[in-house]
Amino acid sequence: MANFSYVARDANRNAVTGELEGRGSGEVADILNERGLTPIRIVARRSRARAATGWQDRFLNRPQLVDHVFFCRQMYSITKAGIPLHRGLRTLVESMKNPVLKRALDEVRRKVEEGRTLSETMATHRNVYPPLMINMIRVGEQTGRLDTVFHELQRNLEMEQVTERQVKTALRYPSFVIAAIAIALVIVNLFVIPSFARVFASFNAELPLITRGLIAMSGWMQAWWPHLLVAIAAVVFGVRAWLATPRGAELWGRWSLRIPLFGPIILKATMSRFSRTLAMCLRAGVALDQALGTVAGVSANRYFARQVASMRERIAQGKSLTFAARGTDFFPPLVMQMITTGEETGRLDEMLDEAADFYEREVAYDVKTLGDFIEPVLLVVVSGMVLTLALGIFLPMWDMARVALRPVT
Repeated sequence: MANFSYVARDANRNAVTGELEGRGSGEVADILNERGLTPIRIVARRSRARAATGWQDRFLNRPQLVDHVFFCRQMYSITKAGIPLHRGLRTLVESMKNPVLKRALDEVRRKVEEGRTLSETMATHRNVYPPLMINMIRVGEQTGRLDTVFHELQRNLEMEQVTERQVKTALRYPSFVIAAIAIALVIVNLFVIPSFARVFASFNAELPLITRGLIAMSGWMQAWWPHLLVAIAAVVFGVRAWLATPRGAELWGRWSLRIPLFGPIILKATMSRFSRTLAMCLRAGVALDQALGTVAGVSANRYFARQVASMRERIAQGKSLTFAARGTDFFPPLVMQMITTGEETGRLDEMLDEAADFYEREVAYDVKTLGDFIEPVLLVVVSGMVLTLALGIFLPMWDMARVALRPVT
């Protein structure tokens, strides 16, 4: 429900203003007509409560992959059973838990009841619904296979959900350790080492090299920590602004594939998503050039998206998919072999699905291996930090204790 301010005329043609709560401007107009008022202007008002939850919607209530999986699963059941779309959407709105999706879907339902298509109304909420979902639903409406499209979307999103969970599981421990190291470094340099430095200074003794290094690092951080925070913030915002540009996004997409350890995993994940999405589009009856356009539009890697767009141009010129893919010099031999076999046998979607399954298993294995590799490396780093700190603090204390305990002659 939303608040609307209105201007209307009564039976004596006098102007009447006020506010009403309703699901939409049409419902408010019906209420005014029932009261004997003729609506002139109805404007939605953004309430203070809604404004207060704006930051929550952006950071805390952002739709997750599991929410989209639930939506597609329910919509598949609704369309498969032949339930009228507006009735199914009304039921789905009531069962939706995410507040952002609930509000967006309620507005979609109202627009559908007014006669607009599902994809058209969902396209007005691109911050909520992924582009792939909107494009595929549009294809389903055009081909009359909306149930098939929702089934394919559900399957595709569930595969992505599995991969996302595997990545999060593998990186949870390293992320926690790195965060703990960063916090420990700040506390040690700002509070612990300065206390020992004052004690050591009172003895006027020559300190070991490692101790002098720790004290110098601590002094630098104490003097420059505000500038350091500003520099970090400037770098973060600068990089984000650069990545928002087409050139920056494309260069980062290309460089990310060359990052040691992570680059091969990113490439395999990209191949998996390309194969799965293209296979889904082809099964839904989408033409090959249009399917490649959809894949390019939803790819997170802009460098890869440009490669796929160039493939689409070759397809439009009458070339085969094998020829178009070979012209990019991007696809691994396995994908090329699957594409060639699929075109020769007329089973391109099945071959692409097999390639996607293979790369998903490879990503799962590589992610687990990466986690197993990172953990001992982090253990060595933490041990080195503890050893350096212990030697830097306790070596001068041992020297001082030796001097103090030396017998007087």
